[in-house]
Amino acid sequence: MSASINFLILKHISKILLAILLLCALTSSAQTPVKDMKSFQAGLTQANNKVQNISSDFVQVKELKLLAEKVKSNGKFYFQKDDKVRIEYKQPFFYLLVMNGTRMLVKDEQGSNKINTRNSKMMRSVNQVMVDCMQGTVFDNPDFDVMAYTDAKGYLLVMKPVTSSMKQLFEEVRISMDKTDYNVKQLTLVENGGDNTIMTFNNIRHNTQLNETLFNVK
Repeated sequence: MSASINFLILKHISKILLAILLLCALTSSAQTPVKDMKSFQAGLTQANNKVQNISSDFVQVKELKLLAEKVKSNGKFYFQKDDKVRIEYKQPFFYLLVMNGTRMLVKDEQGSNKINTRNSKMMRSVNQVMVDCMQGTVFDNPDFDVMAYTDAKGYLLVMKPVTSSMKQLFEEVRISMDKTDYNVKQLTLVENGGDNTIMTFNNIRHNTQLNETLFNVK
């Protein structure tokens, strides 16, 4: 794989993983470790099996270590089972990421790029995260050590990267979800350089009719 393609993947990987980890279905104040992991994973799997597609609004707040001011943006997220993802930033700038199987489109105001993820070990690892999330097997992913916590209202997954490729990107990933329906409420990415990305999801809808053109890679 060329150096330019590797740079492109690294440049956009946080948004890619952000989109994929959204599918994992997991409230930020959870404190107590989950005691019955089998029941928890069974509930997660059962909930995921019912989901054919997801659409949601999101608000993202980027906390930069070198800047006092936080960067806020918002947009739309879409998922179509088994392997189609669209994350679209609308304000304050346009940015689009579409994943369709092994094909990926990255587009912004300067232009667009297409990537075949088969050519990148890192991208294959990211795709595996998506599969694990949808199958409820995220705890079996060798790229992360995962701990689950709970309180009266929700669950929290704390994912610590153990492979070099994931360690390059994040210190940890925190996925928070509602206890009643396993819907994602908030996702936090803690980056190695001290920057944080916090995404809050609302207007979450399951199994609506989505236009296939949302996932076109061209």
